[in-house]
Amino acid sequence: EYVIETIQMAYLGSLFGLLITLPLGWFGAYNLTPSRRFIFPIARLITMGFRAVHEMIWAIIFVTILGFGMLPGVMALTFFCTGFASKLFAEEIEAIDMGPVEAIRSTGANLFQVMIFGVFPQVRVAFTGIAIYTWDVAFRAATVVGFFGAGGMGWYLKRNVLQIETERVAAILLSIIILVLISEFFSAVTRDRVMKMK
Repeated sequence: EYVIETIQMAYLGSLFGLLITLPLGWFGAYNLTPSRRFIFPIARLITMGFRAVHEMIWAIIFVTILGFGMLPGVMALTFFCTGFASKLFAEEIEAIDMGPVEAIRSTGANLFQVMIFGVFPQVRVAFTGIAIYTWDVAFRAATVVGFFGAGGMGWYLKRNVLQIETERVAAILLSIIILVLISEFFSAVTRDRVMKMK
């Protein structure tokens, strides 16, 4: 039950984080932001704000606001994932070849069409790599945020630590290590396949 909850937290946190990353990374890319004067600095400020706060602090904040359970864990991981994924995605967009973008703009395409046909084909592989890395980091963070009341294996671990259940604590720690290693293995395999797509 606690293992499933941890996996669910990591999945939802990374999923919501990546969904927010798409517009935030776009608005935070200097070469393609809709407004360099207003939207660009706001997007960068939001990204830096998310990055500046550690996932444990986010967990404490949301547990304080929402109470114990999985929801504050998902919220903490969402903010945590958005912070670094948005920065990476914005940097990838800033590094694209502007030739295809200008060609599509010359046809009268709107901002959304430019992103879909001019930008996304160039950053597709990079974004897939960012998504895999985000999941990998979110899964490891999910085992930590639970310790602060956000559910999952971390919360179960804390309960047993406080009750001085040494055998259970050892079993939980071993389970966490095994799960992280499995996640790392699958992430590495997937990243390798993504790199071959280039």
